[in-house]
Amino acid sequence: MRSNNRSNTLLVELLIVVLFFMLAATILLQVFATARNMSERSGRITRALTEAQNVSERLYAADDPEAALAGLGFARQGDAWVLAEDDFVTEVTLSSEETPAGIIYRQEVRMLKDGETLLSLPGGRYQEVRP
Repeated sequence: MRSNNRSNTLLVELLIVVLFFMLAATILLQVFATARNMSERSGRITRALTEAQNVSERLYAADDPEAALAGLGFARQGDAWVLAEDDFVTEVTLSSEETPAGIIYRQEVRMLKDGETLLSLPGGRYQEVRP
């Protein structure tokens, strides 16, 4: 009778240990899946930021921002210039303001993924008017 009781206790202990390890494995799997998703999102945002900086720098250096955007492959859609790529959509809005001393050119570069704004990068440039 004692032998039977010991084997039952051993089986219950083994079952508890197996359940504990299954629970730990499930939690770790969820943690790793969340970390992978966060890593992919971070990489996507980094690529978008790099692309937005490149576009912003080219606009800053260009004498004619609209011609520069057309040269980069952007298409005008309403008030914005749009470039659809594999990973995301780049949207640029341009504005200018004339002052007595010069012209202030402003741009906003937005990076979109599935309709969600990943980032928005404002920029600008002042051009002095010489009499």
